[in-house]
Amino acid sequence: MIPVAAGLGVLLMGSGVWAANTVVTRLFGGPQPDTVLPGDAAGYFQVDLKPSGAQLTDYASFAGKLPDSVKDELGSDEDPAAALFDEILESSDSDLSYEDDIEPWLGKRFGFAAMGTGADEEGPTFEPVVAIAVTDEGAADEVVDDLAKDFSGSEDGAGEVRDGFMFLTESTGTLDDVEKKVEEEGSLADNETYSSDMAGVSDDSLAAMWYDLGSASDLIQEGLSGASDPFSTGYDEYGDYEDYSDYGSGGSSFEDMEFDGRIAAAVSVDADYAELRADLIDFQMGDFSLGDYTTEQTGLSEMAELPDDTMIALGGSGLDELSEQSWNDMAGVMPEEFDEAESALQEMGISVPEGFTDLLGTQTALGMSGLDSGLSDPFEGFDSGSVQYRAAGADAGLIEDLVEEASQGSYSSPPGVNSDGDTVVVSSGATGQGRLGDDPVYKQVMQGNENAVFGMYMDLRPFAESEGESDSDQWGAVGYASSLDGERATTNIRWAPSGE
Repeated sequence: MIPVAAGLGVLLMGSGVWAANTVVTRLFGGPQPDTVLPGDAAGYFQVDLKPSGAQLTDYASFAGKLPDSVKDELGSDEDPAAALFDEILESSDSDLSYEDDIEPWLGKRFGFAAMGTGADEEGPTFEPVVAIAVTDEGAADEVVDDLAKDFSGSEDGAGEVRDGFMFLTESTGTLDDVEKKVEEEGSLADNETYSSDMAGVSDDSLAAMWYDLGSASDLIQEGLSGASDPFSTGYDEYGDYEDYSDYGSGGSSFEDMEFDGRIAAAVSVDADYAELRADLIDFQMGDFSLGDYTTEQTGLSEMAELPDDTMIALGGSGLDELSEQSWNDMAGVMPEEFDEAESALQEMGISVPEGFTDLLGTQTALGMSGLDSGLSDPFEGFDSGSVQYRAAGADAGLIEDLVEEASQGSYSSPPGVNSDGDTVVVSSGATGQGRLGDDPVYKQVMQGNENAVFGMYMDLRPFAESEGESDSDQWGAVGYASSLDGERATTNIRWAPSGE
């Protein structure tokens, strides 16, 4: 979704002709598709090509910082909405033209709802409903039947234009249900759970998504209840009918697979970076609950202390606490496997799960530099680079023993183990003397992550240079961070290009 945001940003701001003819006349205002789609939708996706004035300023700034090669590849002379229809029209038998039949009425906002219909052997099943904002209902009504057939891929496709939107479904029955449900039960925007989940996630976004995991679980349970287990019988590889219920894959295992929670995600564009934010909310599966995972340690302070030439960095806070909690949960699910793992770790001098702090510390970071690889596979040159590991509050003696044991039989010099205050530092190879946290691009992609428990940073500039990109200094970096806040886990992925 990050490349989608970059592409839309360039298309929105790169074409002076499109902006001059369209932005002022019909870019602003109008309802979102979630106001006309049913509140019991199991999933929802939207694209909003009607940015506010402040967003336009950010898009222009961001597009100007993209690498020259990216700008050339994306182009700048096309209405961004046209790309959304090209594939449908080209793959259909329709004689419709985007310029003549669609562009005159298109409102630039698109919504897609997934309505649960049951479950089969492959899981829950859904029927899609599309809502497209229109500016001229009369013109849209002339082509709605053709578009409905193109959308569904059959003659059963149904569509209508009302309330400022074009609705497309795979059947007339579903089309009728959409309007009835909204009138009687309210729209998705009226759904308090949906609105609460999306608050703060989808503000000023180019694209947003919401999915109700609990609805999917309910569909699975509904499909299994009151019926023989559809997964307990079938044909083996020789074509013979066989009963699998005695092999542990029968109805009971599927009936125990209940889960709950929601996912809310969005792509937005800031003046300096494009961001994908995804939240996992109230997730629970069996005895596992997201809310059970907590740590008093937050922030990515040790990652910022890595050398300034770090190309790939991983870091976290409270990983020792979270690892202990995860170990206890998984040990209850797979006791035999974890007993074997515990014995192996104890032979290495690591007592688990309480001993994770000795190995990871309370703040942890791993940095790699000097990698001889490109953008397509950054980890390809791992063996050629230098590595630094930092663990605040870890057991220096234990780590020294582990390094010594791992280096036995090696012809290369063993990594050095030193201290930086209470932080154990393990270094292999030559690393930079500066501080990663002082890099301006690092600050852009990793800002605002004081509550993060895990993060990742990748400097794209040296990788682009390895691939011979003439604009390698414009590629900037990608930053990733995850945080926990009670029943909500938030992930941010940012790309900050450094072109001018």
